[in-house]
This record gives sequence, structure tokens and C-alpha cells, in this order.
Amino acid sequence: MHGWSRLTLAPLLKRRVFSSTQQDETRTLVSEALKEHRLTWKGGRVDAELNRARFGSLTVCTLRYGAEVHIEPDRLQDFMLVQVPLRGRACIECGSDRVDADPDCAAVIAPNRPLRLHWEAGCEQLLLKIPRGKLEAIGLRAFGEAATGPLDFSPALRLDTPIGAAWCSMVASLIHLLPTLDDGAPRPPAAWLEHLEDTLMLHLLYNQPNSWQARAGLAPALPRRLTLAESYMREHLSAPLTLIDIARHAGASASALTRLFQEHRDTTPMNALRALRLDTARQKLKSNAGASVTEVALGVGFGHLGRFSEYYRERFGELPRETRRVTG
Repeated sequence: MHGWSRLTLAPLLKRRVFSSTQQDETRTLVSEALKEHRLTWKGGRVDAELNRARFGSLTVCTLRYGAEVHIEPDRLQDFMLVQVPLRGRACIECGSDRVDADPDCAAVIAPNRPLRLHWEAGCEQLLLKIPRGKLEAIGLRAFGEAATGPLDFSPALRLDTPIGAAWCSMVASLIHLLPTLDDGAPRPPAAWLEHLEDTLMLHLLYNQPNSWQARAGLAPALPRRLTLAESYMREHLSAPLTLIDIARHAGASASALTRLFQEHRDTTPMNALRALRLDTARQKLKSNAGASVTEVALGVGFGHLGRFSEYYRERFGELPRETRRVTG
């Protein structure tokens, strides 16, 4: 399971809530255990299973559907959710952000984010549910008045980094301790267990970019090579840039720069460049009614007009000429 062995998960896998091969039963039982949601079955055999345990105020689960599914819950409201694919992939849309989650990339879903999820057939995930009230109490201790405003997270959490690996280790430690919470088992001191629980939440609040952190002025500084690369992109949008060009001007190898973008932007350098070009093109189409689509495309480095239109519609849901028509 790519870093989450059966041995690591064993204490959780012994706490089965249900297993089912029936669509209606699965939706009902998952709704009761987690949250009411709309569930669309896309194909494949239903082979659902939910295992769940509580550690203090936290709830940790493993969930699979077997089949490919599309899930539409309402906003979480009362809790935050971290989804970690154990195997397979999922597309998680948090408001305007999209996370292509896999065993190397989890999703941190803030309570007020609109949410849509698409799990591929065979996807199985570890879910960590954190109550909003507990999170707000920890946030006040960490950030003071900055934590009284709305909480929003950058949703992509890379697990193939030292910070991400440390978070996984903390979750694994909680799972290992589950047998100590059973009736009759030798129980660790309550204060120590609460400390572990709080540390897991503080790790996310301090290390995963979020609105409380930013308001407190504690947002972690971006690596210099990443900011150099992004500055070079913005200054040379119309040039035929390659990954080697960008990496050289950032003082990094192509592979090192790619890792930086994956860790801090959840994308590749060239995809980030394309997004920057498209965003700039949209600004130009909206602000200059006299500009032609061709002029704008060439001005931001797109030499193929058809491909520009295709990328533009994929990002903004409309064609460039439709943006120009609305704003012209």
C-alpha cells in the first residue's frame, strides 16, 4: 500500500464498520458513519469496506468502494477531512482547486470548501476527520486572534517530502496505539495521548499553507529557487521556454526544480508556466476590448491557436472569444 503496510494498518483494519457488495447499502452506511452525500456509481464491481476508530477527538478510517464512484457531499461545516489514497487515485475538487490525489499526494479539505470527489475503481483511502471545534481551539493557542477568522487550506499535501513523511509517521503512531484504548488494555496517560492528538493538528496548521497561518504572518517562506523560476516565467511569457531554460536561470537542475514545484505548487514547472500564460491571456482579453485572440495568444507564448483555445476552455470553462465577447 505504498508506505502504509498491512502491519501498520492492522489495528484499524480490525475495527470494521461494514463490508458490502450492495450500492444502496453502501451509500447509507457511509453516510451514517461520515456524512450525508450523493453517490453516483460509474462502473465496476461494488466491493465496499469501511473500518473506523476514534483517538480522542479524531476519527480515522479506511474506506473503499471497489467500483469507480463520483461523490458529492455538502460542505463539511463541522469538521476538516484529510484524504490519503492507500492505493489507486482520486480527483478531489475543493472549490476552484483540484487535487489529483495518489499515495504521494493527500488532500486537506477545509470545513467550508465546496467539494466534489471522483474515486477511480480500486481506490482505497485513509481518512482523518478533525472536528472543527478542536481545530479552532488549537488554532487559537497557535495563532491567537488570527485564528478567529475563516480557515482555509491549500488542499494538496505532498507526502513524498520530509514534512509529509513526518505527518504520515504521526498518523501511523496513533494507529499503533489504538489497542491501548480498548477496554481492559493498559492505557497510556490521558495527557500524553492528548498531546499526540494536538501535535498532529499543529503539524498541519504550521506546515500546510492556510489562512490562519497567513494572517498571523507565519506563512513559510518559499524556496528561493522556486521564486526565481516563477519570476523568470513571468518576465518571459512570450519566449519559447523549456524546462532546462527555467531551471538554469533558477540555479537548479531540472529534476530538483520539478520536485520544488510538486512540493509547493502541486504541479510541474511547465504546467505552472501554462497556467500563468493562460491567466495573463484572460486578463488581457478582459482589459483590452480591442485585442484579438490571436494577438493575445502569441503575446503569452502560444504559437498554436487551436491548442491555446483548448487549454483556455479547460481552465476557464469558455473559449477565449467568449471571454472577449462578454467583456467587449
